[in-house]
Amino acid sequence: MAFKYINPGYAELLSVKDGATVIGEQYSKTGVSFWQPTYYKGLNLSEVPPELYGRFDMYIKDTEQGGNAKLSFAIGGYKIIEAEKFWSTWKIRGSNNNEMLAVGDAVRVKEICSVWFHIKPGENGNGVFHALIDEREVCNMSNAYVGYLTNSDAKTIAILTNNDDILISNLILSDEEISPREQVITLPVKETQTNMTDCGDGSYEATAANQEILQSVDVAALSAKYGTDSRVTGISLIGNPAYRTAEGLCALTAIEKSGGNITEYGRHIVEQNPTSVVMDARSASMTIAELTGQQFGWRAGT
Repeated sequence: MAFKYINPGYAELLSVKDGATVIGEQYSKTGVSFWQPTYYKGLNLSEVPPELYGRFDMYIKDTEQGGNAKLSFAIGGYKIIEAEKFWSTWKIRGSNNNEMLAVGDAVRVKEICSVWFHIKPGENGNGVFHALIDEREVCNMSNAYVGYLTNSDAKTIAILTNNDDILISNLILSDEEISPREQVITLPVKETQTNMTDCGDGSYEATAANQEILQSVDVAALSAKYGTDSRVTGISLIGNPAYRTAEGLCALTAIEKSGGNITEYGRHIVEQNPTSVVMDARSASMTIAELTGQQFGWRAGT
């Protein structure tokens, strides 16, 4: 299957429209985070993943108004991670709530907390459930019951935060291994090349098919912060907002230019809603230094 989903913290990038994006660096390393209150909804996949890796950041505000706050990640009826306040005590549980991962003061509130997990199906005492919180291992089982493959909802990763007292950001999901240290960062732009119309507010408007926008990365700035040898394990292009502006134009195709050659990736139909967002994500394997000379962007089409 081989999928990789990368979301800095936009509710609009989920497969359900009931969530909300929250702006604020106090809640997220990326500056954006979301909450999503609809049960059994989240991210729709084209196939059932044979196993699932995930990492995300969460911020628990722990306000009096958020007393019934709850976070849940699940697939096919199998509850991967849940965080909830019972009376006055926060608890984080995993593996269908059979394993207590953190409780009480071990659950960080009013600060950003990172969670990593790996699950692999097994219904005969051979399933895998592995979890880390803030890079500390809290559970590692190879004899768990992990049964989701035949469930009718196994193509949906359910992501729930029933109010804005718990916010999610820095979300990466994949059916291939991801490191607990992976995180989503915004690439600083060095230069923009486009034949689209510059709207003067950081946005660009395509008025004809095959118009393109390509942006190069400020590798020097990125290297100064993370080091030239740091690994790039995935690339996500986000158009925010991205919506139809001309009759006949309805799609954006993610493109990458390197050494004069342009490679096309996913084609995405855009909506007419002015607040719509599109994203194209894929796995990658390179260093920050190897981003030099690369350009990333979109091509408008019908």
